[in-house]
Amino acid sequence: MRDDSLKVMATLQKARNGASFHVLRYRPTDEHLDYLIAHQAAFVLRLFENPPDQRFDFAPDEAKTATLMRALIPAGRPLTATDAATLPEFAKFTGQWAMMNMLSVPVGMRVDEWIDTTLPDLKDLQRANLAVQQQENVRIISHRVGGLSVPRVLLSVLAAYAQFVDRLSGTSGFSVPYRAAGLQALGAELLKAWDEVDHSPTHDVELIDRWASLCGLAGHYSWVPFKP
Repeated sequence: MRDDSLKVMATLQKARNGASFHVLRYRPTDEHLDYLIAHQAAFVLRLFENPPDQRFDFAPDEAKTATLMRALIPAGRPLTATDAATLPEFAKFTGQWAMMNMLSVPVGMRVDEWIDTTLPDLKDLQRANLAVQQQENVRIISHRVGGLSVPRVLLSVLAAYAQFVDRLSGTSGFSVPYRAAGLQALGAELLKAWDEVDHSPTHDVELIDRWASLCGLAGHYSWVPFKP
């Protein structure tokens, strides 16, 4: 269903608690809808490819993550009174954003790899959508609220994603802003871990755990058995 208020391009709610259908919501677009549907549906397919005892929900500890962000964001710099007052809300938002990326980006890259190899009719739509996503992501490098900005270690997730898209598309330009910001090595380390972990759905938990460890987010979430 169309959702004009959606902040991401598309999201899918799994059928559970008596619901008869999975519900996919998408932000209005005339260009990439078939790709967005396939991309979101693939997350569900990956989940249900696993045996029932290996299906998990990702459960962030938002309070613990916000506390970590309040320590990371200042990066040892003294804060102005305005920034100190803004920090708790900015830390909460940044923590939620970081955890959403931790769940969606590495597995989403697996999905894009699958679409690229198995759904060639969607390749043009995929490339166009990935380009739009990269344009949105790169703005976060320079995003500031007063003197506050997203910690570099969290931006490395976007750097890894950009490197992956360059590799998938046979391009080089999406990585350039992250290279200019000194984030190339951090992103490359995450991409290396992405390559090393088995690409099958049963290893998605391991993949997310590897990335969380590299980004300093291990222990800030738990895996809860999936209940339909």
